[in-house]
Amino acid sequence: MAEYFLADIHLSAERPDITAAFRATLAALARDASAVYILGDLFDYYLGDDLASPLQQDIAAALAALPCPVYYQHGNRDFLLGDAYARAAHMRILPERYRLSLGGKTVLIEHGDLLCTDDHGYQRLRRILRCRCLQRLYYRLPARLRLAIAEKLRGQSRKRSRRKAPRITDTNPAAIYRVLQEQQAEILIHGHTHRPAVHPLDDGKRVYVLGDWHPHGQILCHDADGFRLFDSASLLPL
Repeated sequence: MAEYFLADIHLSAERPDITAAFRATLAALARDASAVYILGDLFDYYLGDDLASPLQQDIAAALAALPCPVYYQHGNRDFLLGDAYARAAHMRILPERYRLSLGGKTVLIEHGDLLCTDDHGYQRLRRILRCRCLQRLYYRLPARLRLAIAEKLRGQSRKRSRRKAPRITDTNPAAIYRVLQEQQAEILIHGHTHRPAVHPLDDGKRVYVLGDWHPHGQILCHDADGFRLFDSASLLPL
């Protein structure tokens, strides 16, 4: 049995190849998974449980069919995913930072955007968009207007990302050391940056960065042999 960690699938109707790869991966994980952790950005955008698209409803059914627990953390693209969708998908929504014990080690998991502390503009926008009062106002808007707002924010995000230096949009090393110390964790697992890697730290701790999907993605497995980061395509038959 194994625990699997994945992030940044960015499912959308415009990328059926990613949807097909994700469905095939879920079927493969069902063979030996004791738990599946999705660390945000399951969808490219999510407008709210009341506006879940047919694709998003189908994915909920696919997740609910897994024979193991499914855990979920919000990403920057689907932070409006709520309790109603979680119930339909039979998954538990975790806090934005969450600790668990694996193989005798304390593991911290999160989406990863909180670690990008050099991106001051994004961090300001994040605080605004996560404001509960603002979200309540958003839910009162007509569906067409909510979709228009989402499209505008996505377009602005793409433009900002192209203008920023890679170091600005990456995680900050000091932030990583700080959160590991605060959380008393030995291992950090995150996504968001779309830069899959394994980073050994000077003090013996380790950071695993999950990859985005195009159409497959790098995911992390923990089993009796420890941790390994690999391409999800390797799970599928040739």
